[in-house]
Amino acid sequence: MKKIIGFAVLAVMLASNIFAAKSKKTERLAFGTGSTGGNFYLIGGGLASILNNKLDGKYVFTSEETGGGTANLSMIENGDLDLGIAMTSSLSEGLSGSAKWTNGKPMKNVRGLVPLYPSFMTLYVLDSNPIRKLSDINGRIVGLGSKGAAMDGILRTAFENMGFKPASIFNDGHGATATAVSQGQVDIAVLFSYPPFAAITQLEATKKLRFIGLTPEEQKYLTKTYSFYSDAVLPKGSYQGVISDIPTISEWNMLVGSAELSDETAYTIVKTLFENNPDLLTLHKSLVYCTTEYEKAFNIPLHSGAVKYLKEKGIDVPKNLIK
Repeated sequence: MKKIIGFAVLAVMLASNIFAAKSKKTERLAFGTGSTGGNFYLIGGGLASILNNKLDGKYVFTSEETGGGTANLSMIENGDLDLGIAMTSSLSEGLSGSAKWTNGKPMKNVRGLVPLYPSFMTLYVLDSNPIRKLSDINGRIVGLGSKGAAMDGILRTAFENMGFKPASIFNDGHGATATAVSQGQVDIAVLFSYPPFAAITQLEATKKLRFIGLTPEEQKYLTKTYSFYSDAVLPKGSYQGVISDIPTISEWNMLVGSAELSDETAYTIVKTLFENNPDLLTLHKSLVYCTTEYEKAFNIPLHSGAVKYLKEKGIDVPKNLIK
């Protein structure tokens, strides 16, 4: 009789273990990056690989090539991505529903996870070009990156309000814009990046460039008008043509995720990235900024899983970041 009971208990235990094993399904998460060759693509793919390696078996992160920040936000909002990278300018537009790409609908399903790195407004021309300051863009062709991206829309409006009247705006990816500068089709190119940016360093291999700084008045206008911009300096030596510190502005690049992520999943992503910063630096030196210190740079609410991690670390989370 005891043997029969023993076998029955063993059978129940085995069945329970099998059920538990089946219930622990691997969670698959789509990670939006950017276009091939850009920092979003490089860093996003690298972060997905690090998360896969550190969280082997529990999650599978697949990096997805996308149109960049605004595309990532739209796809997270619509449920087509689980997480992605976006700049604070795009986050601001998404939160307010003020840009064309939002179709007038404020995003409600995107939450902050971890800060990644700052990007500096970088303006460059061929050294032979007569442009010496931002106001010299009057009557010139200005490259503003991809049409409809946050920088394009924001700076079109900003230049108009500052009294600057370019002859035309050239819209294309930053690699194509750099080529257009080299061929004299674009007078001045503008981008936000953490130096060195590959398209610029490649251009400097064959062309001499000059980098344009902002006046104190221009910095003040941009930072007062747009809360996501801050005064900054493009450091000397960032590129061959940056022979001294150049006054400019900066904004942040952030890892964001869907509000539909479970607290456990969001907590695990945040914890893993913050606690493995040396691994992040193998991807890009800019990720030295991926620390809890810069979480306050977010301009959208944080995921509750991220808030949980920060509070466990004794960090006072600003009320405006808690939803």
